[in-house]
Amino acid sequence: MTRKYGRENVAQIITFGTMKARAVVRDVGRVLDMPFAEVDRVAKLIRHARHDARQGARGEPALKELEGRDPRVKELLEVGRRLERMTRHASVHAAGVVIAPRPITEFAPLYKGQRTRSRRSGR
Repeated sequence: MTRKYGRENVAQIITFGTMKARAVVRDVGRVLDMPFAEVDRVAKLIRHARHDARQGARGEPALKELEGRDPRVKELLEVGRRLERMTRHASVHAAGVVIAPRPITEFAPLYKGQRTRSRRSGR
C-alpha cells in the first residue's frame, strides 16, 4: 500500500488498551503490598467487563459492605477508581489501515511506537 499510495499517505490504526476494574484492583493491591488472597477476593466481587469498580461498589452489597468495614479495601477501591479506564498501552490494530489523499499528518496526529519498521527490511 505504501508503494501504491505513498509512505506518508498510509498508516495503520492504533488501538488503546484500557485498565479494567478487576485488573486495576489487582495491580493496586500489589502496590499497596496487600496479601494476594485478600486482593483476589475483592477483585472477584467486582462484576465482569460491562461493570466497573464504581458501579460494582454501589451495586454489589458484599463489596460495599467490605469497603465500609475495611479501611485497606476502601483505599484499594478509591485508588482503583481513579486509575480505571486509563490507557494502559497502545498497539497496532490487526487490520485497520488509513489511506489519505495527502500526507496523513494533514488529517490526524501520528503515534510512533518503540518498534518502528525499517525501510530497508520492508518490515
